[in-house]
Amino acid sequence: MAGVRKASVLSITLLVVTLAAGFLGGVAWQRSQVVSAQGEEGGEDQRRDRGDRRMVIDEVGLEPGKRAEVEEIIQHFMVGMRALYAEFEDYRDRMEVLNDEYQQAYRPRQRELYRHALDSIKSILTPEQSALYDSLMAVRYSNRDRSRDESGDGRARGRPSSGDER
Repeated sequence: MAGVRKASVLSITLLVVTLAAGFLGGVAWQRSQVVSAQGEEGGEDQRRDRGDRRMVIDEVGLEPGKRAEVEEIIQHFMVGMRALYAEFEDYRDRMEVLNDEYQQAYRPRQRELYRHALDSIKSILTPEQSALYDSLMAVRYSNRDRSRDESGDGRARGRPSSGDER
């Protein structure tokens, strides 16, 4: 009987150790993927959003000088968004309780940053490029409106207010 009890305890211990090792291995792998993804950011990768799509501005046909200006505008926008995101971290942590306050304080400023970035980009485009840019943005983000309507999840996916001007 003692041998059976020892075998059971040993089996359970081995199972727990195996599960813990698997969990810790998974956490380590996930962190390495995050670090790897952060390390790959830069240059051409910054021109792509999460869906690995090219930015709309890339389809307008800018010369290199204006493209560099657009990159600078986008970088300035991203710095502002990161600062805004960090500033509102406490609000995000308590979002269920303070959702209305968060929405009223964060969203207008987020839209302002987005609008400023778009206006800055459009200010360096020719009238033809600006018209093409507007039509490309309308096509890209009208598809999101349709997917929101079809999904019924209620999230606003229209023209981006989160800096997804790509």
